[in-house]
Amino acid sequence: MEKKKMILTTVAAVVVVAGGFWILGGPEGKSTVDFATEAVTKGNVSNFITATGTIEPVTEVEVGTQVSGIIDKIYVDYNSVVKKGELIAEMDKVTLQSELQSAKATYDGNKAEYDYQKKLYDRNRKLHEKQLISDTNYEETVYNFQRAQSAWEQSKAALAKAERNLSYATITSPIDGVVTSRDVEEGQTVASGFETPT
Repeated sequence: MEKKKMILTTVAAVVVVAGGFWILGGPEGKSTVDFATEAVTKGNVSNFITATGTIEPVTEVEVGTQVSGIIDKIYVDYNSVVKKGELIAEMDKVTLQSELQSAKATYDGNKAEYDYQKKLYDRNRKLHEKQLISDTNYEETVYNFQRAQSAWEQSKAALAKAERNLSYATITSPIDGVVTSRDVEEGQTVASGFETPT
């Protein structure tokens, strides 16, 4: 039994020594290790990021107009960087300016009528207090003054609305950001009757 053990140990030792010679190339094999070296230089490191999916903005604001008309000019396109208050589009202003002029003329007429009826009312009120005109005449004066005042107030509101509508024809960016979509083209008519065009 001991003899078998000794034989096996000897055979194992011979195999290990033979394997070592074979791996290292025998007694003439190279015992040195070669290294490739390079001088240190300055350079740029490039990073590449690959992603899949849809990019979603943190805050998305749809910009539109509250008036109907023709888009005259568009100053931005997809991926345009815009600042808050920057002009991004303009609508045709001819119709809106005409509406403003009409509202101004109506306002001026109603203001003149109001001024006239107010003077008449002040004069007839004093006469009525002295009982120099009848109650019927005074009541008619009060009625005409109140109607003139109401028409003047109404035309004042209409004028303010026409001025506001004209300002809506100039479309500016409400925030700093990047344009992600553009739903209209120059020359296209937009109708704001049912929903705000974006």
